Amino acid sequence: MPEPNTNQMTTPRPTVGQALDGLFDPRTIAVVGASRTKGKLGQAVLALLKSNGYSGRIIPVNPSGGEIEGLPAVRSLDEIDSPIDVVVLATPVGVALDALETCTRLDVKVVVGVTSGFSEAGEDGHENEERLRRIMQDAPFRLVGPNCEGVVRPASDLQLTFSPMFNDLRPGPVAMISQSGALAGLMALRLGERGVGINAIVSSGNETDLTAADLLDYLGNDPQTRVVLCYVEELRDGRRFAEAAQRLTRAGKHVVAVKSGRSRAGSRAVQSHTGAMAGDDRVISAVFRETGVIRARESVAAVDAVTALAAGRRPAGNRVGIISVTGGLGVEMTDLAESAGFEVPVLDETTQTALSRYVPFYGSVTNPVDLTGVVLANPTYVGRCLEAVTADPGVDIAIAIITFVPDQQFIEALAEAFDNTDKPILIVWTGSARSNASGEALRERAVPVYDSPARAASGLAALAVATGEVA
Repeated sequence: MPEPNTNQMTTPRPTVGQALDGLFDPRTIAVVGASRTKGKLGQAVLALLKSNGYSGRIIPVNPSGGEIEGLPAVRSLDEIDSPIDVVVLATPVGVALDALETCTRLDVKVVVGVTSGFSEAGEDGHENEERLRRIMQDAPFRLVGPNCEGVVRPASDLQLTFSPMFNDLRPGPVAMISQSGALAGLMALRLGERGVGINAIVSSGNETDLTAADLLDYLGNDPQTRVVLCYVEELRDGRRFAEAAQRLTRAGKHVVAVKSGRSRAGSRAVQSHTGAMAGDDRVISAVFRETGVIRARESVAAVDAVTALAAGRRPAGNRVGIISVTGGLGVEMTDLAESAGFEVPVLDETTQTALSRYVPFYGSVTNPVDLTGVVLANPTYVGRCLEAVTADPGVDIAIAIITFVPDQQFIEALAEAFDNTDKPILIVWTGSARSNASGEALRERAVPVYDSPARAASGLAALAVATGEVA
């Protein structure tokens, strides 16, 4: 008979909080499957850890030993005689399961399973899934994944993933939980382009152990988190997820969720992706409404919603003031706002008088405000008009629509107007891709910027749902 695993019987399993504390600020990371061969997962994980400035101890694990990426490698996890905060499994599935069993004899807090080949692989992965569950039943550590893309924490210079999609993210108020690594990368990249900072990203994969509910509870209670963005294909612990979401929304934080598998074909695709069952979509929608979760239909709409919420400004009501350099875009934004249940009221007479100093007689100062092309030759005018609208007592949210920007002062004026109010401001910049002007002044302030009125409307709707103004 094999010797009893005394370490496994005596080492208490860390709580979710203890494990995630170690995961997000680790002192030691062991990469099983570290490789010298470019293109392999273990090589990518190791290279990104180093290139993104992680300052803790990195231990490559490779049967050949030697040196990898300038670091001394061990041949197996058994050679490590000190505590390990995080073990990354980036090997073929059989090797990964052997390493996972080795972890039960060591002082390990959490394992991140990048490896695939489990429940998502259908019949071929059934035996692997069974072995995984047997190991985890009494494991003295916690598991993220398997079949996940990893973990990112910009404030800790931690890029524990094989994907460069998460490069150069700035720290900030948004936490992300995603059962799809690729969608996590897409959403993180889009948020980063808008200057929205990231607190942490977890690609949770198959969630054999740690679930979206665990992660939501932990990340949502982090003081640095203002918004949690979730992509889920199945709520494996739906009751706990709903309870955690409700606690966060009652505390003034926001949860934005994309729940996939709404259609029959989508539900089938979910099964082959993470091995999840999609669940009853109508029930999930009802639970989200009751708990204050903002449901986005897809990832782009989710990014638009989070962009508005991350700025941290709450509107007092649902009255919108709109200024635009062109009449057509102002009318479209007005239609979208009113269709979503917002008011676009006539501005106060004092506001109209202030606007008349900058808007020619053939423009409009009522709401939406048509600045006309005159402002293109007077780059400070747009900022002064935006300030006048935000100062109006009948306006709760302001939207500024710009197209071509001929001068950097144009952007600086908008940034200054944003600084001079605590009301939410959304910017629609339809010509940013063809402009020589930099939007960095807006990005560094996390000003919500959109490339169309329709996408701004998604952000507007999130602000309203978050404050209970619009159903």
